[in-house]
Amino acid sequence: MDERVELRCNVVRRDDLTAAGVSNTEISRATDCCLLRLSPGVYSIVSECEKPRHERIRSLITDAAWTDYFRTTTRRQRAEDRKFAAHVARLKAIHYPHYRPDDAVVGTSAAVLHELPMFDLPLEPLTIAHPSSTSTSSAVSRRRRAIPDDDRTVRSGVPVTTAARTGLDLIEVGGPIAGLAALDSAVRSQVLAAKGNARLGMTDPDRLFEFGREVVESEFVPAAHRLTRGTKRALTVLGIVSPLSESYAESCCSLNLHRLGLHDFAQQRNVFHDGDFLTRLDFLHRQTRTALAIDGTVKYVDFGRDVLKKESYQQNMLLSMGFTVIHFSFREVINPTAFSLKLFEQAPRLMEFRTEPTRL
Repeated sequence: MDERVELRCNVVRRDDLTAAGVSNTEISRATDCCLLRLSPGVYSIVSECEKPRHERIRSLITDAAWTDYFRTTTRRQRAEDRKFAAHVARLKAIHYPHYRPDDAVVGTSAAVLHELPMFDLPLEPLTIAHPSSTSTSSAVSRRRRAIPDDDRTVRSGVPVTTAARTGLDLIEVGGPIAGLAALDSAVRSQVLAAKGNARLGMTDPDRLFEFGREVVESEFVPAAHRLTRGTKRALTVLGIVSPLSESYAESCCSLNLHRLGLHDFAQQRNVFHDGDFLTRLDFLHRQTRTALAIDGTVKYVDFGRDVLKKESYQQNMLLSMGFTVIHFSFREVINPTAFSLKLFEQAPRLMEFRTEPTRL
């Protein structure tokens, strides 16, 4: 396994602890004190415990940033942190010691390995597919299911479904939005990695979209045809996949628009004023000059008033240029009814441009 992954987050095995002179009794006592149990016989050292009997455990710490995170956060804060939960689920998958030949990590466990966006989906237990074996415990669910070779890969040393197959499987697990968000991200990551240009979406969104659709047709559509069920719905979702969606919320917005029969919104459009770059719009309906802004809270926390002042200026300039600007919160985009009501209340002309809705 990749040495960097092994050393991250102070992951140790029972043998490592025993070799350092830690008894089985102390390992049990240290669990939920300075040890986080990832799987049978595998732990993460999460604090520089001051207890004298845990000194040998403390000596094995190699990742101070990991213990600093635990020191500066409360149990409740960690429980509410989805990124932390996904990271722990990723550690559990990477360091699970009992993979069998022909195993493949699937579903949400595969999604955390590929770092695909998810919301409100259970991250445990570790889900595994095997062509002939079935077993279930509180930590692992192994189901009898054959995964074609073309849909298998290795991630961080772990056998796992490809990002494409994982996104398709999430349609079944969490519905169309779960699948679309994962597939949008998978296509985007693949194109940006292949082109070696992380700014392609900003400098040339049309090319990024074109490259993304080529990947969908050449790699993702064949994966959908290999599904044993749900192929028709999977193909419908693939028909609206876009590498221009940069977040789970933007994927939600895209799906909402397609379900409303509004298929001609463009994503990530740059707007200029007097020849100077003004802003980039998340979604733009050119015919009605309607711009949709998917608001996040992180940027305001990170950058404070400067960002608020800048976006206020941009908003005023867009209004002066004849744009209708509608801001949607995360809660609004994940609620199709609330999204629809707000959209047509603030931009009623869009009703004229509705065509056949995407049905999923």
